[in-house]
Formats: sequence, C-alpha cells, structure tokens
Amino acid sequence: MIKFLPLSYLLFLIAFTSCNENIKTEDATYFGGEIINPKDDFVLLYKDDVLIDSVALDDKNRFLYKFNDFIPGLYHFNHKEYQYVYIEPTDSIVFRLNTIDFDESLTFSGKGAHKNNFIINTFLANEIHDTKAYKLYKLTPKKFSTLISGELQQRLNILEQYKERYDFSEGFNEVANAHIVYHFHALKERYPVYNRQQADSINKEQFYKFRENIDFNTGNLGSFYPYYEYLYALIDNLSAQKLKHTHPRENELISYSSKVDVIDSLVQNEILKNQLLKNTTLHYLRNIKCKTKAKKLLTYFNKHNTNIENKEKVTKLVYAIERLSVGNYIPDFNVTTIENKTFAFKNTVHKPTVVYFWSSNNPRHLKSVHKRVVQHSSNKHFNFVGVSIDDNKKNWGNYSQKLNLKNGYLLTDPKITKENLLIQNINKVYVLDKNAKILSSDLNIFDPHFSEKLNLLY
Repeated sequence: MIKFLPLSYLLFLIAFTSCNENIKTEDATYFGGEIINPKDDFVLLYKDDVLIDSVALDDKNRFLYKFNDFIPGLYHFNHKEYQYVYIEPTDSIVFRLNTIDFDESLTFSGKGAHKNNFIINTFLANEIHDTKAYKLYKLTPKKFSTLISGELQQRLNILEQYKERYDFSEGFNEVANAHIVYHFHALKERYPVYNRQQADSINKEQFYKFRENIDFNTGNLGSFYPYYEYLYALIDNLSAQKLKHTHPRENELISYSSKVDVIDSLVQNEILKNQLLKNTTLHYLRNIKCKTKAKKLLTYFNKHNTNIENKEKVTKLVYAIERLSVGNYIPDFNVTTIENKTFAFKNTVHKPTVVYFWSSNNPRHLKSVHKRVVQHSSNKHFNFVGVSIDDNKKNWGNYSQKLNLKNGYLLTDPKITKENLLIQNINKVYVLDKNAKILSSDLNIFDPHFSEKLNLLY
C-alpha cells in the first residue's frame, strides 16, 4: 500500500521554494519533513554512514534541506531512531513522522515519494514477517525452503509491478530488490540456529543455492541494513558449522576468531570488510568484562583491520574495559541535582552503592526499574542511586518530580560519560564500595536473584 501525505505538506515545500526566486526547483534536489513529538531540535542526514549535515528544525518542527554537490543513492536520516531514504536528482521528498511510533507513522510525499514509501512498507513487511518466522523454523528444511522461496517470489513480483507503474530507476530497483531478497536469504541462514534438530538433514547444495548469486564485495549496499544483516547471519552460520567440527566446546575467543576468519576469507572489499570486522568486534567486547580477553580480541582485530578510525574506536573500548574492571575506581564524572547543583559523582558515595540508569525516552523501563529499586531498597547495606542519561534537562526534571524520585541525578555531560562508563544498554548497573571502587559492572537489577548476588558483594 502506498502512503500519501496531506496537501498541506506539499504546500510547505512549495512555500519554501517560492520564497527565493533564484532557486530553480527543476534543477534542485530537496529533502525535508515534519516531526511530531521531536526528541531533538535537529535531524542528522547521512550518506553511506558519513554525516552529510545536521539540519535544524524550525518552530513548527519542520526542516527543508537543499543539496549541494548532490550524489544520488541511498541515504538515511537520524532523529534518535533512523530510517532510509533513496534520493535522486531533482527529487523533492517530504516526510512526516511521529517519534512515538517512528517507523509505522513515517510517510513520504513529493517527487520521489513512491520509491521511499516502497522502502518503508518493505521494512514494515519484513518486520511482520520476522514475527512469524519462529513458527516457520519448525518446518522441515525442504518445506521451509519451498515456503520461503514462494514468499520471496511473490514479493519480487510486486516489486516488478511497482517498477513498471512508477518507472523506478535501475539504481533504486537494485536497492529495493536487495531489501526484499536479503531479508529472505537471512532467514535461511538462521534456520540451522533455530532448528538444530533438523539442521543436519539440510541439503546444503540446494538449500543454499542462492549463495551463488551473492555479491560479497559490493560497495553500494555496505551500509544498508538488510544487506549487512544477511552477511552477519551468513558469517554466524558458516562459523558455527566450522566450529561444530573443530571446537565443539567453544568460548568467546574461539567464536570471535572463527568469525573474523570467515570475514577475512569471504570479503575482499576493504571498506566492507573493515565494517564487518569492527561491528563484530564491538559486539563481542560489549559482553566481555575480562581485560585479558579484551586485549586478546584487540590483538586479533588489529591483524585484520586496516581502518585507522576503527582501530582507535576498538582500542578505546578495550582500554575502557580495563579501566572499568573490578577493583578500580569508577571514572570521574559530574552530575546535576534537581536543585541545579553540579558536583563530582564520587563525592556522593559514602557507603556501598548500586548505581542504575534511566531515561525519560524509555518510560516503560523507567517505571519498571524504579519499581525494582523500591523492592530492593530494604537492603540496608547499599544505597541505590538513579542517574538519568537524558540530554534533555527539562524532561528529566519533569519525570523526577512526577515520580517523586529520590536520590537521583542527571549526567552533566551525558555523551562523554556514557562512553566512559560503557553505558550501551539502559539496564547497565554498577555496584561500588564506600570508596567508589567497582565491585561489579554486570549485575542485572531485573534478575530474580539480584538480591542474593548483591549481598555476596558486601
């Protein structure tokens, strides 16, 4: 189903261009939109993961961006969440979305809208299909393959109809085709993971025949979610099959090195290879607390990576893991009180303390975590301190007063502090002794055995 915006949003575009008589709209390329319930006062625009510009929202939460030195192709815009947009010369694309329901509310209009409505509808269709995939994995390999192939062909037939109706360009058709095809290919790569009982009965030559047509070295789709999600599913599958015969009792280091070897042998495109290496390494480091293991991962990563920025990012993370290991003092950072007083967090620690995090952008978690804190607050050995990672002070203050939050602070510099404390997950918890030394950094406050594990640290 193609979505259309009200005429008022087209008038928004026309009004903008008519204000400047020097703009030749037939030669210009525009991208703009309106954001309901904005979470920032700007939108970030990227091309191939490279930031093009930060575009401010006006007082009506709208923006319009005119391209200079335009390069046609796949872009993505970011406003806390992100979505793709395909832009071609002289397009005048306008979107509208509500951040409460980001993807489901997103609609495009203007010249170039048809192809981008196709992208978002394909994205939503893939999401819906993922929810029923777990039932499909219970089928035998032959039935699963037949069903998936049939559904894939149906979706490709629809794309062909849209292509003829709206005269899609070959460049966009490649992206739209990839959006559909790689979603279904990823399902087949994941089948052995979700149906291990029947995995050995797979006829690999027929089941994975589609691999013959995979381009493992394209530069056009390297930053496109469906493509690299397929590659990760493939890498996981190939690595698992390899380790099944060589290391049946694998550990994190063996699993990681195996995936790196698969990437190295599979991909020759240097940019794509470095991206896969970086993301795979970051994924493993987020789950590793041991500094010795982290350094070993770094050594193996450096043998294969050729990107200096990626090396710096991974190295910084490894050093952070070392810095945040048990027995070290928690790094210095400042917090702000509801009375607008700022001071070093370590000065608030006078007895063993559980530090948990929350954000007004995640109200469900906010209510849940504070409910758990109330349950655990009877533990007299520990203080419980809530720290907001919000970058919107007003939202933090409103929620603090609304929920009557006690013993809580706001990060004074959330961006830098989140990096220094490795807060990549809102469920992050630090347990400190009375001197602000780290006793633990991997407890989960929602763990039913949290109290018992916490008391073992006292």
